[in-house]
Amino acid sequence: MMLRLPAIPLFCLAFVLAGPAIPANAATSCEIHSLAFMQGEWHYSDGPTNGEERWVLTAANTLAGSSWEAKGTALSFVEALSIAPQNNRIEMHLRHFDGSLSRAWEEKDSPMVFALAQCDGQSAVFDGVGDRLGEHITYRKTSEGLTFVGDFLHQREPVRVEVHMRKASS
Repeated sequence: MMLRLPAIPLFCLAFVLAGPAIPANAATSCEIHSLAFMQGEWHYSDGPTNGEERWVLTAANTLAGSSWEAKGTALSFVEALSIAPQNNRIEMHLRHFDGSLSRAWEEKDSPMVFALAQCDGQSAVFDGVGDRLGEHITYRKTSEGLTFVGDFLHQREPVRVEVHMRKASS
């Protein structure tokens, strides 16, 4: 018995065989300079909660970041971040500390690691690696400033952290 397929226009067949187009913002085209929109000093405030995040391009062509948040007069946490090529991809490594820097939230030798999954010069998505699998961090440049969205898993429950920041005035 011979199976007969319906006639398919040539352009449709070419599309099916080629598969979906790879988006221009695929991680393979992302470089450190693609994240330049993140550079600067960013502030946010939500009632008694105030915070700041800073990103600078280092002489080593990596991004170094720091962040802090205070609730009222108490410093809640301090964060150290880096974005650099590592393991044949661009990775974000970050660690949190309590407000007095006396206790790290992550293990001594295990920072949180996220791999750059996509970027377009105005946004970047980092996907969790290892025990962070299924988590995502997104930075997006907006007309008002910079938005951070963290989709995390705490005890297997999804938790979303969204912060809208404005560039600090000079």
